[in-house]
Amino acid sequence: MFDSMGYYGFVLLKFIIGFIIVIAHLNFSGKTQLSQMTPVDFIGNFVLGGIIGGVIYNDVIPMYQYILVLLIGVLLISTLNWVSKHVGFFRTVTIGEPIPIIKNGRFLIESILSKKNKIDIMSVSSQLHTQGIHSFQQVRYAQIEPNGQLSVVCEGTKIPAVIVMQNGKARPYELDSVEKDEAWLDAQLARLDIKPEDVFIAEFWGGKLNIILMNGETRR
Repeated sequence: MFDSMGYYGFVLLKFIIGFIIVIAHLNFSGKTQLSQMTPVDFIGNFVLGGIIGGVIYNDVIPMYQYILVLLIGVLLISTLNWVSKHVGFFRTVTIGEPIPIIKNGRFLIESILSKKNKIDIMSVSSQLHTQGIHSFQQVRYAQIEPNGQLSVVCEGTKIPAVIVMQNGKARPYELDSVEKDEAWLDAQLARLDIKPEDVFIAEFWGGKLNIILMNGETRR
């Protein structure tokens, strides 16, 4: 009986340790809500859950190895998130980019039918209805966000701002979506006497560029 109690006590201890490590990781990374999580976080959390579930009933694996493997998993997830935040190509692969499907009231058929995007237009229609938009005829601009949500602009309202630069690095995909290029962006920075490395974000909205610097100052 005492052996059985010791076994279940050890299982409980491993569960508590795993729970503490995962919760600490989520709080440290600021990813405490589902809406804040990236695909890297979702896959990583499955991996951490698999580690905990695979070890928790196994009394052969030493406690220090269990903790070490969990910490390696947390470190890997944090590293991949850092890379996806700072490396544009990796961000595109892991998180994705917004997919415009309607622009100036016109359907972007090539983007919708692309096998890479896998867009279900009936699902898009359902999302419109849940937002109180009853017809595609009301839509001036629409895009599918990386998290799968649908952003819609109806007639009479302005198209959302586009972040064309982040942490001193241009975002070619976003520049192309507003019919601009990196040469245009460089010229705008030179006009304002701003170095790229001093830029926190630059957003394009209403035909104008709004730049927020690393010191919090706003330049237009």
